[in-house]
Amino acid sequence: MPRLQSGVWKHFTPAIKDGRESVMCNYCAKTYTKNATKMQVHLDKCKEYSVVSQQSPGPDGSSAASIPVPSFSYLPSANPGGQFLIDSVDQRSQAYADECLARAVYATSSPLTLTDNIYWKRFFSVLRPAYCPPTTEALSSNLLDCEYDRVQNQVHEAIGKSDSVTIVCSGFSNMKETGTIVYVVATPAPLFYKCTKTKEQTHSSTFIIEELKEIINEVGPQKVFAVITDDAPEMMTVWTQVEEAFPHILAIGCTACGIQQLFDDIVAQPSVKALCRRAEQVVRHVKEKKLLAETFRCWQTTKRRSNTPNGTTLALPTSSGWSGVLNMFNSLLEGQSSLQEMAVSPTLNVDASIRATLQDSTFWKGLMSSHNLLYLIGNSIDYMKREDAVLSGVVDMFSQLRYHIGASLSGSVLHSAEQKAVLTSLDRCQEFCVKPIHAAAYMLDPKYVGQQTLSGEQINSAYYVITNLSHHLNLDEGKVLGSFARFSAKQGLWKGAGIWSSCQHVSASTWWKGLCSSEPLSAIASAILQIPPTAGACERLWSRFCSTKIEGSFTADRAQKLVAVQANLNLLEPSDCDFAPLESEEERKVSFQSETQ
Repeated sequence: MPRLQSGVWKHFTPAIKDGRESVMCNYCAKTYTKNATKMQVHLDKCKEYSVVSQQSPGPDGSSAASIPVPSFSYLPSANPGGQFLIDSVDQRSQAYADECLARAVYATSSPLTLTDNIYWKRFFSVLRPAYCPPTTEALSSNLLDCEYDRVQNQVHEAIGKSDSVTIVCSGFSNMKETGTIVYVVATPAPLFYKCTKTKEQTHSSTFIIEELKEIINEVGPQKVFAVITDDAPEMMTVWTQVEEAFPHILAIGCTACGIQQLFDDIVAQPSVKALCRRAEQVVRHVKEKKLLAETFRCWQTTKRRSNTPNGTTLALPTSSGWSGVLNMFNSLLEGQSSLQEMAVSPTLNVDASIRATLQDSTFWKGLMSSHNLLYLIGNSIDYMKREDAVLSGVVDMFSQLRYHIGASLSGSVLHSAEQKAVLTSLDRCQEFCVKPIHAAAYMLDPKYVGQQTLSGEQINSAYYVITNLSHHLNLDEGKVLGSFARFSAKQGLWKGAGIWSSCQHVSASTWWKGLCSSEPLSAIASAILQIPPTAGACERLWSRFCSTKIEGSFTADRAQKLVAVQANLNLLEPSDCDFAPLESEEERKVSFQSETQ
């Protein structure tokens, strides 16, 4: 078929004439036999087709793409007696549709190959036959660039409107592996700000300090109240120099990172390591022997519990973080009855060493006590990583953590020297995680008023933070401390019971801003209580950045832009201009009438 005729079929609709297969022109309704040459000759002479093909340019100077569409029951017809609607999309509408589609793809983390899928193509053709969706290449290049620039402008606008922000950064611990550092600006919503790709020679505290200073100056030093980092060794120097350069900014460590180190220290104790080895040997032995694995599965299925409806599956500590060891311990404890029955079964070939372990009550007692101790710490890590975790909760969490760890150690597998090592690690963890700003947040959170458990030294350090910030905000120090005294004593504004019950329904920073804005202490309290306790937002973005780069084979720059758009679109409120029509309603009516006449 000649090249000129290759697209002729779209201008005709299949029809039946005199019992024979025919085609009908979509413009003049004349019928012909199915012959490409005759069909092309007809199009060359068809006056109605000539009018459509020579359609005048659109309002933006672009030619409109027109495609004839059969008027099924769900499509409007050109006129009451007509059979076809001529659908068209000008360049302006095409560009706007591409922008909206790209934004939806990015916001939902949908694959960029979505528009190449035949089912999506059919869906788009039903919605708007003349619309041609963007290619994967367009979604990952020019459309992504435009959306990234637009979203970043919104990020800077949101930062500009905020009266208190925190710089959160993470990735220093992984720099030698990935060379990637993620920076988030919490407003308090954790907005992705930038991602730095470093080189081997830049792995130093000097590079990190300069990066943080640059970001602080870009954001505006006057509204930055804290910097949060992970627990990399370089951080101690970074904290000192940031606080020297900006005296009102407090540098603190990620609470989740500190508690994770405590968890790792406990697992590294010889007694716990030995217990983990024995537990792993049991799991591997049962999983690797087909008969044992099948027997365990069957027995667990017949002994289902309400909390394990599908039975227990023995797990090896393959996952990262704290959950791997806990999953293994938990699977053994849930399958303890079946495992012990297998150990005494004369028909099952269980190795003597594994049989001895399964019949050892000390092993199971140690497994239970270690599981409870490690679960307590692991649960604290997860609690601190939650999006609703607050800075004031760190002090209360450590108070409870210290109490429960002390009670758990006495019945654990740890020897006396190991117990002392764990308590030393706990002290080190608390020193890293709890700073004067945490004490100030605890004292200013209305949920903890009357439950003060701080030492005199911590209370004095909290007063220093409040005084320092009052100077930074040009507030009268005496009035601020007087306001704090009335708050602590529940006098003046805080005398009634209603205002205290309200703090259970809103965040502490909103409570201070909304109900206590007339008090001199309000600006300081709301700023402190907006500071997040961890670098969890960075960790989540860093993981997404790595997976995006691997799954899509993106460059670092492409991956950064995609992650930034995906993350920030779901945090920023859509502006009215995102949904603004391309033209007024009256213009649309006139345009529609002109297209259908």
